[in-house]
Amino acid sequence: MRIGIFVAMALSVVGAARGAQAQPVDFSGKWSLSGQIIAGRTFMSFAQICDLKQTGDQLAGPCRGPNGGCSAVGVINGASVDLTCRTSYTNSPNLAGVSTFHGALGKDEIVRGECTHSRFPGASGVFAMMRVP
Repeated sequence: MRIGIFVAMALSVVGAARGAQAQPVDFSGKWSLSGQIIAGRTFMSFAQICDLKQTGDQLAGPCRGPNGGCSAVGVINGASVDLTCRTSYTNSPNLAGVSTFHGALGKDEIVRGECTHSRFPGASGVFAMMRVP
């Protein structure tokens, strides 16, 4: 009898854990997006606040920073995020182009990953996204 109760309790704990893992991640809200790309002797850094809205597995919204911004669009697959941003820079118009971000949400609620920019073919960098209260 005790073994049956123990097994039933263990199965309910496993079922609850699986249910908790199945919860979809909602990326809607304000996020701080920052990172850098190094391409040879060229260093590009960026820091923006993005106001993202998630609809199903789609993500979109404006990003603004002190030197420019972009309109982000992307796709979510579980905890993975793929974003594309057509960027503009107020202080360096020659850096306008398309930025891409491929990352994943960690247990610490920070998205980390790799980024690229169309002005630097073959180069890549790193980025992080954190929720802004």
